[in-house]
Amino acid sequence: MTNKIVQNHPDKGVREFELVGDEINYRMSGPMGDEELSVVLSALSPDPVEDGSMLYFVSGVNREPLIKLFVDSPDAESFAAFVSTLKRRIEEEDFGRLAAINRESEITKDQVQTTIRMLETYLDSNSIGELLTTLRGLADAPGDREQLNRVVNAFHNLGAQQGPALTYAPFFNTLLSSTDLEDHS
Repeated sequence: MTNKIVQNHPDKGVREFELVGDEINYRMSGPMGDEELSVVLSALSPDPVEDGSMLYFVSGVNREPLIKLFVDSPDAESFAAFVSTLKRRIEEEDFGRLAAINRESEITKDQVQTTIRMLETYLDSNSIGELLTTLRGLADAPGDREQLNRVVNAFHNLGAQQGPALTYAPFFNTLLSSTDLEDHS
């Protein structure tokens, strides 16, 4: 298990990534100065995006690149081991993901219909068709946990549309697991 990787680039400087607890610490030293930041693993999608010589781990909500790695640096084997560990750790830190089991209160038909209307009003229905279909099924059977699981799966398939769906349909926030803010201090 590889928890740390250091990458050197002739033009962009040195990048160091280290997995610590539920975060990845990122240090960069280069011609533009030094930078340090930490990203909580649960904020990342476990499916990286490769773009030429770069591999990005993106936000699970808005698909913005948060971790930027040079492909096969320092070498292909170390890079693959680190990326594999990072992907596994992100998948383990899924408390920020929607799940039907996180919803404790009763779901009502009116609540689901309001969610559908909000999404149809503010988002392009064609880009969220699967989600709308599953929500209509849930409106017909609001107590059906399997149908709620289908809604959650459709939400996860939205990609970049997850952010706007969360913004315009507060119903989805009730499917997030609760976390105690003291856990993050």
